[in-house]
Amino acid sequence: MRFVYLFCWLLLPLTTWAQATFSAVWPFDGNPGGSASHPNVGTGGADFVGVAPSGVTAGSGYVAGQNGQAVNLINWSQTGGCNFGEYVQVTVQPLNGQRITLTGLTFYVNHSVSAMGNTGPQAVRVRSSLDGFSNDLSQQGVSSSFQQVSVGLGGSFANQTGPVTFRIYGCPPNGGGALRLDDLIVNGSVTTAPLPVTLLYFTAKPDGDRVQLAWATTQEINAGQFRVEHSLDLAEYKTVGDIAAKGTTDERQYYGLTDLNPQPGINYYRLKQVDRDGSTQVFKPVAATIRASEPVMTVYPNPTDADRIHLRLWNADDARVRLLTITGQSVGGQLQRTPGEADFRPVYPLPAGFYWLEITTNNQRRTLTVLVR
Repeated sequence: MRFVYLFCWLLLPLTTWAQATFSAVWPFDGNPGGSASHPNVGTGGADFVGVAPSGVTAGSGYVAGQNGQAVNLINWSQTGGCNFGEYVQVTVQPLNGQRITLTGLTFYVNHSVSAMGNTGPQAVRVRSSLDGFSNDLSQQGVSSSFQQVSVGLGGSFANQTGPVTFRIYGCPPNGGGALRLDDLIVNGSVTTAPLPVTLLYFTAKPDGDRVQLAWATTQEINAGQFRVEHSLDLAEYKTVGDIAAKGTTDERQYYGLTDLNPQPGINYYRLKQVDRDGSTQVFKPVAATIRASEPVMTVYPNPTDADRIHLRLWNADDARVRLLTITGQSVGGQLQRTPGEADFRPVYPLPAGFYWLEITTNNQRRTLTVLVR
């Protein structure tokens, strides 16, 4: 059984979408890593397929470039047509449910020339994943001097919701030398729409052999549901439960869920918001520590009913319970126990108001305030 609290009000906000420019850059200064200038855009490192970095200095893979260093790639095919199994690949993708429009791709390129006059690939071709790498976006000759290749990207690259990959092929004639690439840049714009959910807080609090999870939002836009996930190692997560989101509102919303099966020790929880279109937003994990030997003595729910007060008595099987009026008079009743739980049932239904519940064990005494509805 899980306990869920949901308070909500309906107000439909106006959602505005804006565009911000960005650049995704692979400078090849000693490594293949890339970066983007906007947090809603992601890049990975450049991949080298069928070819490999090889440096003038053994093992380095990088030489002097147009700006700083350039990656020095060998093992290109020397004869025949362009081998489309040999390429440099980079990917740019929108993050956080946003969209990107790509406007251009540029890079510097040259080929090596050996003392015997042998060169690297003397042509490059550029293709993209939008058509399965079947057509050239650009085809250009390569010389021993760095020159910039500039590729304009048309309307088919607008409003992309997933990753877009570009491949650069080095093509014969090739005398067995290297192709050098430097400062590969993809330019474009990215939407900066509000995220589907603005999270105020997400907490996980141990409660004996359980964990009480609570969160609140200050804005929701087309939010479908929330999913709470549990992990012991921050790597593998399993679902604790799903809670329907309010949907669209800019009023504060409160949610709660109880994990009935945490493990002794540290338990990690993360909150995942699932939008109505299936997109997701994952929030930073929080932790709760279950101490198996620590007693828990609480009233739940509180306010409570007039004829039954439910208690959590985890690791408190020897607890003695006494109910008092606000003036200190003892109230007769019977304590019915089950493992980790108990119900105090008064002889007569209790008048509405505040009471004191005194719980005593061998180690401690605790007095709880109880409100009877």
